[in-house]
Amino acid sequence: MPSAPLVSVVMAVFDGERYIRDAIDSILGQSFQDFEFIIINDGSTDNTAGILQQYAQLDERLLVFQQENRGLIAALNRGCGLARGKYIARLDADDICVPDRFEKQVDFLDRHPAVAVLGGAIKLINPKGALIGEWRYPVEDRQIKEELLRTNCLCHPAIMMRKDAFDATEGYRRPFRHAEDYDLWLRIAERFELANLPDILLYYRVHAGQVSPKNLSQQVFSALAAEAAARIRRDTGQDPSLPLDGVNSDSLVSLAVSRDRLTQALITRHLSWAGQMREIGEYRLAEELLRKALVLSRAEATRDWLADIHVEFARCQYLRGTPVGALISLAKAAALNPTLAPSFLRYAWLAVRRFGSQSPHPED
Repeated sequence: MPSAPLVSVVMAVFDGERYIRDAIDSILGQSFQDFEFIIINDGSTDNTAGILQQYAQLDERLLVFQQENRGLIAALNRGCGLARGKYIARLDADDICVPDRFEKQVDFLDRHPAVAVLGGAIKLINPKGALIGEWRYPVEDRQIKEELLRTNCLCHPAIMMRKDAFDATEGYRRPFRHAEDYDLWLRIAERFELANLPDILLYYRVHAGQVSPKNLSQQVFSALAAEAAARIRRDTGQDPSLPLDGVNSDSLVSLAVSRDRLTQALITRHLSWAGQMREIGEYRLAEELLRKALVLSRAEATRDWLADIHVEFARCQYLRGTPVGALISLAKAAALNPTLAPSFLRYAWLAVRRFGSQSPHPED
């Protein structure tokens, strides 16, 4: 067997044929070349397996493992368990690394032996690869650990972590489905240091295949459970017992997570993803997420929450060519939050000028 590489790249993929070539090319094109590339094909039903076979024939560093669909957590644990490198680098099959990502991360980790997980800044791209935004995170250990108590501030597909730290914390855990990385960072943070580079390391692709209202709700359940479990470990030194098939609202009650906290987190998550779907032109999916947010908000949300939802509805409706619907949604928002009244009046005036000045089409 050849000597172990310094870095093991781990990717899990299910039906990733649309974007996986870009992802693989961005790994093979790295300025740092001492790596193995472990890809777990988690029961794909499209042409993913054929694409992986082509690449594996071209580069012996690609190690492809086929399995029946077992889900992301099982696939990642398998891939990380097979890793022989000192460092594990993650990448998802729809994202793209910048060419010097590994070079920068290896250099930093070599110089900072106390840091176990290293992330970085990312740029957001749409399905066609066009830039739509940028996310930056706190860079120092203290700042990251403070923010981790409230939200995940390490981008999973952009991280490089020490293999021994991953093994010491026993990897990704099944109860925290769709927030398995957040739970892992919280546990690693209890024993090691964390860091983010200020540099852009990754192009993170935003697309409709990432999201569904069902998965978003489960992600919120799991994230709140991860936060609560970390609090319980700090207070008692013991990890709470949770169902292996995933946490739910009953699990959160047992962890002393209030209904208000859950509702706020659910609304925030749905609003955030609705905005991202709007950014890439998925207006109907955005509105589906907003309708879910409205249902969630009826029992608990403030008038400001409801106004924010109606403003986002107005944006989607305007962009998909229904100005009257946008005007109605903006009026609802202004009724809930009077500070939005000037925006409503300004939009109404512009709509009257634009659409009222258009002459009727002559009959043929």
